[in-house]
Amino acid sequence: MRVKELGARPAPYSIREILRVVRGHAPIISVLRREIPYWQERGWTRSGNRYHGSYQTPYAAFQGRIEEGWSGGITFLLYSPSPQIRNHSHWTCFAPRGSDWYLVHMARRPKDVSSGIITIERLITEAYQ
Repeated sequence: MRVKELGARPAPYSIREILRVVRGHAPIISVLRREIPYWQERGWTRSGNRYHGSYQTPYAAFQGRIEEGWSGGITFLLYSPSPQIRNHSHWTCFAPRGSDWYLVHMARRPKDVSSGIITIERLITEAYQ
């Protein structure tokens, strides 16, 4: 079967109008984004300038602690890293702080607690893949 292209042109107004009526237009619905911070969504609790919770991934979860300094710095701690994390290339970013707690150093400072949690959870996921 041969097909011969005769050209491309817009449909006549009458046909476009019929299609518009048939299809109609749905009412516009505004969807508001969630206002809950990630740390709260993930079950972390806050007491003053300290947060307690766990870094959660599909592979593992680790107890964590976060402290906001008065100067705006944020300290991220992870309890008892697994062998997978210890063997990962980012293990050099972990510094012992005693009692099996490790400070997680990040080259780029997270702008807030939530983005820091996301970064550490991504690191844990990479270590297990």
